[in-house]
Amino acid sequence: LKPFLISELHTSALIPKISRSNMARRAALPALMVLAACTGLVQFFGSTFVSAPQHVQLQERVPTAVAGAAAGLMTMEPAYADMYKDEIFPIAFATSGAILWGIVLGFVLLRLQEAFPE
Repeated sequence: LKPFLISELHTSALIPKISRSNMARRAALPALMVLAACTGLVQFFGSTFVSAPQHVQLQERVPTAVAGAAAGLMTMEPAYADMYKDEIFPIAFATSGAILWGIVLGFVLLRLQEAFPE
């Protein structure tokens, strides 16, 4: 047996030459198989995942004004809740304080980098 170099490997008869059209066909084959599998699943399970709406008789529908009033009454806050004092102001102060503290620490790190150059 004759020893061969790595550079001679591409010209060797052991490795078949693959044209660009064969490579393109080979690259498209998995995508086409996945597409065919998805198409088969859609055909098997139906074209939609949501069931068809059931027919509602007109007598059973709730009038719009009643539904609007019920939604408004359900979203009312309790009498003891003060939204600004209990929720909005503390979160706003904490967020702005954290941002300002981050700015201060950023300047401290910047000054430390200037004080101790590499």
